Amino acid sequence: MGRDCARNGLLLMNEEQAERLRAPFPKSAISSLPKAGTQLQYVGHAAVTSRLGEVDPTWTWEPVAFDEDGLPKFDSKGGLWIRLTVCGVTRYGYGEPQGSDHYDRVKGCIGNAIRVAAMRFGVALDLWSKDEIATTFEPLKPVATEDQVADWTLQIAAAPTFMKLKAIGDDINGHDMPAEAREELRTLWLGRKEEIDNAGE
Repeated sequence: MGRDCARNGLLLMNEEQAERLRAPFPKSAISSLPKAGTQLQYVGHAAVTSRLGEVDPTWTWEPVAFDEDGLPKFDSKGGLWIRLTVCGVTRYGYGEPQGSDHYDRVKGCIGNAIRVAAMRFGVALDLWSKDEIATTFEPLKPVATEDQVADWTLQIAAAPTFMKLKAIGDDINGHDMPAEAREELRTLWLGRKEEIDNAGE
């Protein structure tokens, strides 16, 4: 079910998948870290990655920005903003660098960003404090204009491949818009996907 949801771009995850993401982790997956005189409980990157894969085997992440070499662009503090897509839904997360050398800091930063973005889907949310949630805010999505909606309509109709169609869907999902406009785009998107699928038979 998760694989189908991810392939269908504009189809949002269903409640069963959302509940599976929010499900509590077993005690064996929870670690503790001393912080401000208390023990901070958390779930590591590997456990979060496993949970995402169970719900949607095709989940993906990508940096919000790239540098001149086409690599993820880290900010002045070494942190990284990412987009995490699970079952066709994309949410943001910010990762802080960790580790003793450059490579460890990069890996730690990416792992933290995935964990934070996954928290926006409810993954291990019960282990995050209110203060931590407040400091890992999610940027508001830009509101789509009428011209953008019209342009997406043309792009969907002309999309030659599923990968191109999915990229259009990802772009649409990154914007807010009236429910009626989103539903019209969704109907067009699904219709074009069916045409592409039939052409490949």
